[in-house]
Amino acid sequence: MSDCVFVQGVTGFGALWKRIALLLGTCVCMLSSQAQQFMNKAYTPDIKTLQVYLNSDPLDFPVIRMGTEDKVTVAFDWMSHKFPHLAYRVRYCNADWTLSDLEEMDYMEGLNEVVIDDPYISMNTTFDYSHYAFSLPNDDVKLTLSGNYIVQVYDTDNPSSTLLVACFSQQEPKVNIVGEVDGRSIYGVNKEYQHLSFELFYHGNFTALPDELSVVVRQNGRYDNEVRGLKPTYTKPESLVYEDERKLSFEGGVQYNVADFSHRFRFSGCVDRIAFHNPYYHVEMRPGVMREGKMATFGNDVNGGYLLHQQDVWSEAEIDYSIVHFVYPAEEPWLDGSLYVSGAFNDGRLDVRNKMVYSYDRHQYELNVVLKNGGYNFQYLFVPAGMTSGLNSRAEGSFWETENEYQIYVYYRQLGSDHDRLIGFERIISK
Repeated sequence: MSDCVFVQGVTGFGALWKRIALLLGTCVCMLSSQAQQFMNKAYTPDIKTLQVYLNSDPLDFPVIRMGTEDKVTVAFDWMSHKFPHLAYRVRYCNADWTLSDLEEMDYMEGLNEVVIDDPYISMNTTFDYSHYAFSLPNDDVKLTLSGNYIVQVYDTDNPSSTLLVACFSQQEPKVNIVGEVDGRSIYGVNKEYQHLSFELFYHGNFTALPDELSVVVRQNGRYDNEVRGLKPTYTKPESLVYEDERKLSFEGGVQYNVADFSHRFRFSGCVDRIAFHNPYYHVEMRPGVMREGKMATFGNDVNGGYLLHQQDVWSEAEIDYSIVHFVYPAEEPWLDGSLYVSGAFNDGRLDVRNKMVYSYDRHQYELNVVLKNGGYNFQYLFVPAGMTSGLNSRAEGSFWETENEYQIYVYYRQLGSDHDRLIGFERIISK
């Protein structure tokens, strides 16, 4: 693998540096400190299975409640036993996940160049890896503001590098959020879409002008179809009501596909077979299908999440990786867009790493991904040309009855202030 050079705060010399690096066979990952919107991401293929979650629950969203013992865990694997010495720094972000102009002393106390303790080394696995994990806040880092934070992990031999970014938030509850989901939308009643409506109730003496609030809504943690720029439909003396049918109507989609390959023989869900092709195990998924007719409601998915585990091992260091093969049959390629595999395991990103490639020989879309053994949720999303949001209806179908989870984030920037406080967070389950 070629060396990777990571450049932050690119100036006018950026284009020249990039040309030089390409001529040298290096990979340049530009991390602009001004306009980039961050999300969980590893900037090197040497890092896999980046997890960011609350306390000890890998399925819980990383939102710390101020004044509690909550901690966010950041964990990942370096795919080799020859691991670098890594450290991390914490940065504060605006509501849109761009870097804030605040100084470190404004949002934290303690150190901001913290070495990550030595990782543990995998044992008895076909893939070699070194596992890193740490939690925040801790004895070195105290977070003093509510809002969005990122953790930048870097090699101590190259402090200007950024190898991965992990995102989390801290909230100071100032509003209660009460919401519901039904089948009424601008697209019809009880068809393919769900409509979310919710109300923000102020705590105590706290009040805010509507223009001081930024509300973000996500479905199952997805970023591609998130909703921003919401305004209240109407106001009450102690609350704000949001019922925008155009912005708050979402495809119901289908229940996530479930696949458990934690055991090479006792696999389940969408796994068709597991075979060993030296030197690795290969997991072959059953072909994806359009789900015709009335949807059967299943309760065994976790809305896109995943859990790492492996039967018949004694420690977490013995959980192996496998090469997972996703396929979706199609007589001809869809020329009006692209097909992706999406789930929490790839943070719902619809990018080149998760884009399926059409095979004219086998008449199917294909994607091979190296994943750590465990139980996974995933879905197939079609992205029309020129769009960034994925559609369930084209690939697997969409039904208003589908159970989904909606996450609502409420940010507050008081007039004259220079940062966005997170004053509310809630998860609403469709029934």
